[in-house]
Amino acid sequence: MNGRVLIVGQGLAGTALGLELEAAGIDCTIVSDGHATAASRVAAGLINPITGQRFARTWRVEELGPLAQAAYQRWETLLGVRLWHDLRLERRFRDAVERERAARRFAAGELAPFARALTDEALVLDGAARVDLPALLTAAAQRWRSSGRLREARAEAEEFVWPADGGEVRWRGEAFAAVICCTGHGALGRAWFAGSPFAAIKGQILTVRAAGLAADTVRHDGMWLIGERDGQGRVGATFERDREDLDATPAAREQLIAAARRLAGGEVEGGEQAAGVRLALPDRLPAIGWHSRRPGLGFFGALGSKGALWAPWLAQQWREVLLRDAAVPLEVAMTRFAL
Repeated sequence: MNGRVLIVGQGLAGTALGLELEAAGIDCTIVSDGHATAASRVAAGLINPITGQRFARTWRVEELGPLAQAAYQRWETLLGVRLWHDLRLERRFRDAVERERAARRFAAGELAPFARALTDEALVLDGAARVDLPALLTAAAQRWRSSGRLREARAEAEEFVWPADGGEVRWRGEAFAAVICCTGHGALGRAWFAGSPFAAIKGQILTVRAAGLAADTVRHDGMWLIGERDGQGRVGATFERDREDLDATPAAREQLIAAARRLAGGEVEGGEQAAGVRLALPDRLPAIGWHSRRPGLGFFGALGSKGALWAPWLAQQWREVLLRDAAVPLEVAMTRFAL
């Protein structure tokens, strides 16, 4: 593709895409009104190889885990901030059924190479990591602000002029060969992709202090408690389907405190509480690709709770689409539900 690309939204999707396109020499501009409503601002950034009550492998984790690590470490060098933190993950059992299920899969070798040990209380996993998403978003914004790539504004649907013949898209007097929507649950994505089977999932997290909470460890039993430095971390996340407000509620705080006490094994002190809303699709996989009826409009999102793992690979897929007109993998294509 010849011409400039406009990335709308600078959460995890927009940031990963901007960094990938910049590295590939594709001229891109990012428009963002900040990170106050970005789901990435409050996300754990957790990469977990074994998930769910059935202890299933995360989709394509063997391939995408090393790819994600390499990407974040490249971006660490570029941006001058630490992003990637290896984790020791304890998947705590909620009941005897979960323990028996994990024991069967562990004994059969189905959880290799990620399962390190099995105890009466937990499955201990290697291959987990935490990505510091707030640091990534902040450092990328600073880079693009300095280079003049960042437009700090709120983009509205009515500001875009779409060509009838496949020509350039215009926004506030600037011309672009393509516009990629990375706004997550925002009004712009709803306006452009109305009818897509997205669900809005609200989650709340809480900063906590707890004696014995070690850095770069995580305990998980459906809720997670991540140690970010000794004695301090975050607990989350609550799950509220079809909620799009960003209110931090007392009921959620009580739920988060209870989870932190359970996972820490003692008293905790609650701190700052925050809420975010992410998009999810019925098959729980992300989506990229072109709009079916509007030339020049693309989508990158629905990362759900696995965005830290999937975003670098998806950004690379978009790079190939824009550079070489490559096909979008059907399993993540925007068109898969229409088909």
